[in-house]
Amino acid sequence: MMPFRPERGRVTLAYVLLIVEEVALLTLPALIGVTVDRLLNGDRSGLFLLAGGVSVILISGALRRLYDTRVFAAAERRLAEENALGPAPAGIRVARMRQVHELVQTYERSVPEGLSAVVAGLGSLGISIWYDWRVGAAALAVALVLLGLDRLYARQVERLNRLLNDRTEQDLDILRSKDVTVVRTHLDAWRRLRIARSDAEIGIYAINWLLLLGLILGALLLIAHPDATPGAVFAQMSYVLAFAESWNRLPILTERLAQARDVTRRLQPRDVTGNEGAGSRKTGRSSTTSTG
Repeated sequence: MMPFRPERGRVTLAYVLLIVEEVALLTLPALIGVTVDRLLNGDRSGLFLLAGGVSVILISGALRRLYDTRVFAAAERRLAEENALGPAPAGIRVARMRQVHELVQTYERSVPEGLSAVVAGLGSLGISIWYDWRVGAAALAVALVLLGLDRLYARQVERLNRLLNDRTEQDLDILRSKDVTVVRTHLDAWRRLRIARSDAEIGIYAINWLLLLGLILGALLLIAHPDATPGAVFAQMSYVLAFAESWNRLPILTERLAQARDVTRRLQPRDVTGNEGAGSRKTGRSSTTSTG
């Protein structure tokens, strides 16, 4: 949380509240499964238990979001002011105003989604092992493979985000040049980088879902045996699906955090004078014609 040092305590509290909420959410499939089995036996008491649990989660979630908005809005205002009054050239400061907004959005929305995915993934994995160790072992094996793939993706997307941010910080200078060749070269390079980043994201999502689909089908074969009750099958498959969904959110979080790391580095004092952005970044027309 380097960009939020003055707000460190409040941001930490926001994340702690989120984790508590996500742990509570993990109980829902089990509560629904118990309710289904009780209803099939003519017992409606599970409905009251389920309604009470859902109500507590909804109210606590709404209060947490009210708190989050105020914390991160104040942080964005501070970072924007520091950037606007900084010594960097006007073109870079204009580009970084947008980068500040993206940075705060990452920590306000993407990081909580990532924490939710981690809690849901680990919780679902643990509960799956408790229900059936074979399903849990298969999920753990898939998770290890996905982690390795994500590290490869992280290196690729971090490089592409760095190059895209270099481009963005040149926008104002390029527009001022009014040189058709320079503008076209700049925009073509920007287009190629956007396409490369999108292609990398599509590739990692496709591979992830193929692995997760195999896990879901294999888990269904193991779980849906003749002696299983409907409620138990529902609960177990809900945790398997929650595990799959949590891992499916990993690529977007990886990309957003890569962007956040690059923007945070650019906002540091050492990056606002002299060589802004990446160490290899050049300004002016020569950069536009040689990068991309």
